[in-house]
Amino acid sequence: MIDWEQVATLQAAVGRDDFSTIMCVFFKEVEEANAQLTMDVTTDQFRDILHFVKGSALSVGFVELSEQCAQAEGNFAGSHQITSIWKEILTSYEKSKEHFLSNTGCLLYTSPSPRD
Repeated sequence: MIDWEQVATLQAAVGRDDFSTIMCVFFKEVEEANAQLTMDVTTDQFRDILHFVKGSALSVGFVELSEQCAQAEGNFAGSHQITSIWKEILTSYEKSKEHFLSNTGCLLYTSPSPRD
């Protein structure tokens, strides 16, 4: 599910604060991709989303999610599959995210809100 060696390597390379920022951005981008898929997307747009999530997931150690995206990219036959494929990928994402957060005790930082 999670490549903990990749997680440790990334965290060591960027430091804890930047690592938390990277993870926040990753989670946000996957959730934005999910929101984008609630609109009508073309098959090319769907493939682009799969490719983007695949690469992002691999870079932060979410190997199962990355592998599912790669498999979906290769087997995707048409727009009638978008909802079912994405539902499976999103389920994997949620499980991986929960597993990651529960096993790291990671407190993810968010940007402070601007003050009025």
